[in-house]
Amino acid sequence: MFSVLVAFFALTGFSLAADDPFANYYDNTVVVSNAQGERAVHINKDGTYSQTLADGKSVGGKWKIDGSQGCFTADNAAPDAKPYCVAAEAHNVGDAWELTAPDGSKEQATLKAGR
Repeated sequence: MFSVLVAFFALTGFSLAADDPFANYYDNTVVVSNAQGERAVHINKDGTYSQTLADGKSVGGKWKIDGSQGCFTADNAAPDAKPYCVAAEAHNVGDAWELTAPDGSKEQATLKAGR
């Protein structure tokens, strides 16, 4: 019976483990642009991230997948601050997409190769 299940999963391409939508991000850089400039975001497989803001300051924090959202919380966030949540979608290097910031403003994101 086990071999039948293995054959079924192999033929259908079904995966027992859910695919990680952020897998392509780990060794690359998400460049986010808005009215204040650009920031470079590095998302790490261990659930941490760091970003260099437009003014050159660095901020780090933690992220997690929450349903269909990827939610980011800065280490220095106020206790009542809401995380910055975006659609947890896979992207390839070179892809560009729109984000909605917590304040409702629109931002553009691009996945660039390397760190």
